[in-house]
Amino acid sequence: MPDSLEDSDPSTISTICMEGHANALALNKDHNQIAVAGRSLLKVYSFDSDGFTEVCNMRGTKSQNLSYSSNDVAWSTLDSNILATAATNGVVSVWDLSKFGRQKQLLVYNEHERTAHTVTFHSTEPNILISGSQDGTIKCFDIRSDKSVNTYFSNSESVRDLKFSPHSQNVFSAVSENGTVQLWDMRKWDKCMMQFTAHSGPIYTCDWHPTRNWLATGSRDKQIKVWNMDGRASLEYTIHTIAVVGRVKWRPERTYHIASCALVVDYSVHVWDIRRPYIPFASFNEHTNVTTGIAWQGSDSHCLLSAGKDSCIYKHAFKDATRPALKANAQGASLGRHGDISFANKIKEYASKSSGVSNTKTSNFISRRKSTLPGNMQFHLDHSKMYMFMLKNLNMDSGTGYPAHDTTTELRVHECFIGCARELLLSGKKLAELCEHNADVSKKYGKHNATTLWNFVKLFYGSNLFEPPFEHRSSFSNQKNPMSSRRATQVASDWPSHELGQDVNGNSQEVANEIAVASEDGDELGGGGKQQPPPTSSVILSETQIISEITFDNFELLRNGFIYVGPADVTKALAFPDTALHHDVQAARPQPDLKASDHDESPPPHVPSILKVSHVPPIPMWEPHQFMADSLMLQTDVGDVQTALTVLIVLGEARKLLPIEDAVVEHWFHSYVDQLHRYELWNEACEVINRAWVRSVRQLNQHSTVMHTNCGECGRPLGGNVGWYCDKCKSMQSAKCCVCGLIVRGVYAWCQGCSHGGHIEHLQQYFAKHSKCPKCGHLCAYS
Repeated sequence: MPDSLEDSDPSTISTICMEGHANALALNKDHNQIAVAGRSLLKVYSFDSDGFTEVCNMRGTKSQNLSYSSNDVAWSTLDSNILATAATNGVVSVWDLSKFGRQKQLLVYNEHERTAHTVTFHSTEPNILISGSQDGTIKCFDIRSDKSVNTYFSNSESVRDLKFSPHSQNVFSAVSENGTVQLWDMRKWDKCMMQFTAHSGPIYTCDWHPTRNWLATGSRDKQIKVWNMDGRASLEYTIHTIAVVGRVKWRPERTYHIASCALVVDYSVHVWDIRRPYIPFASFNEHTNVTTGIAWQGSDSHCLLSAGKDSCIYKHAFKDATRPALKANAQGASLGRHGDISFANKIKEYASKSSGVSNTKTSNFISRRKSTLPGNMQFHLDHSKMYMFMLKNLNMDSGTGYPAHDTTTELRVHECFIGCARELLLSGKKLAELCEHNADVSKKYGKHNATTLWNFVKLFYGSNLFEPPFEHRSSFSNQKNPMSSRRATQVASDWPSHELGQDVNGNSQEVANEIAVASEDGDELGGGGKQQPPPTSSVILSETQIISEITFDNFELLRNGFIYVGPADVTKALAFPDTALHHDVQAARPQPDLKASDHDESPPPHVPSILKVSHVPPIPMWEPHQFMADSLMLQTDVGDVQTALTVLIVLGEARKLLPIEDAVVEHWFHSYVDQLHRYELWNEACEVINRAWVRSVRQLNQHSTVMHTNCGECGRPLGGNVGWYCDKCKSMQSAKCCVCGLIVRGVYAWCQGCSHGGHIEHLQQYFAKHSKCPKCGHLCAYS
């Protein structure tokens, strides 16, 4: 039946609220009454176009008996008065609605040792029902007896759902918390017919297709799987949902539609087209809490009933469902054979703003939350546009807009890998020359990111400042947190250590004159012809010193000090005691009590053009080695282990400065060597192994090489342990030279085509004049 006929359904949404939340629901055989069961609920309602009407309340006495607290409910498929419930204490109860009061509870089976999760009636036998429990057993009951007639052991932690097959009257399916599906024949209780693992997590629900031999299962792995049960179970379709699947139910008269609800997070009931597994075909969003039970009204594919933890029962009309698939954005791209590109792009649209203008964050938040659109139109406000691009140099005479000849070329990634493997240099030159050469090679093969990386290695590690032994650079590169390792600043210059204002034990000493006077014309720091060092707790530098003395060699001058270089008038202003900077610096140290007489009336006449600040945080350092390590890791993340490992090899001893774990480097070596072997680049792989500093990699060349040979007489493989002796034909002829006929002692050469060989000197002389094998006439290719 086409989906367009759904709009002719005149029914609308109906609802009723209950005293407690429902765990399950079931319809009678006439599909005009619904039974709802829960922890504190067990009622029967009749429903029609006007709504729901309560028919029977089987917990009218407010009994606290746990046998009334139900996990599942099932209605007999042949008798509208017979119900069955599965309780949380393991009790399976059979109810007769034709009776009154407590007599409605016709039978009580207390045979499960733990919670009973599910119960269902046989589709053709009115007296047979089965139940599944947390104890891992399945019980078969005949309501004409007060005891179970069969027990099936599933050998799992818990049986969560049971369903009789509509295609075979004696077969039922059972799903368990260990992710397995079992098929049982009621007549064979000792062993199941079939068992297979369907999901990676617990399976909570299953349902048989009404017309095809398909079984749908829903699991905690957020997937609905459809299995073809003809012969051996095979997976036909997989639906990916956003939450744990709690219930599934096939839609009648629709081969590919199935409804589902979730155990958590998602409150909606979704109807899926199994051929489109990532977005629902239709959705019902009326519930405000988790939906616990769903059922179609008989063979009517336009009416769906659902109950949930919001204590409501809904009767949904399919024409009122939202269609997420129709509102989804068309996004994708395609490359034509002539080089033209077509793609769909999402265009973001924003809802119209209100006329009032507000500057507060609260009003903006409220305005975003409020919307004038109806609920079913708030899926999103996006749409897509289609674009097409063609090649620029087109042959317009053809009239098609495409080139007259196909000029596209296939992208060969392996050619770039092979070319770089053969042309990249690992040693033999200085580091800067190696980097320059390898950058040119990378650029030649279109690896622009690798080219940039090689240029950076050349600029940073190729200079004289970073030649071995790298003592200075490692002193601050290995320091992981400069803030946690503050130390007294030491000026790397000609000042002797005994003149510093700090003793050997690190205790500060008072210095009479801490402020060194410098002239405003930019003279050197100090006065009186002799340069005096500042105290070790501060750094005082003039502009000339900064330009002339701050290099990589004395970079420690910037570690724990604060330097200001600027106009003299600004420096004077910042040096005044009443400025904000002065108070910020002084706030961190304890202040002695000052008398009024101690306060200066005015600043001194000659204010120095330098700023002295003590005990300031160290300047954050840029860590180039960490940057280099991150760059190499990024290269491997994008699949270019070739560049990352080559850089490490070229760096030599400088690689020890990079914070990369040895296990990661070992993995890079094995990956790159394996790639080289796949492309039969044996020499390049051997060079990489020889340059390796990892023991497990260097041992790769020490493994023995096995060459499989065949017998020259019978042509069968030589599988024995005695040299060239053939176990098949009992011959030693393969050990003899085919030219001179003597046994070969020493280097042996043979043809892999005919398996004949001999002394290498004899073969060289023979094949200098002949081209065929001297023994069998095979056209041997000797080189």
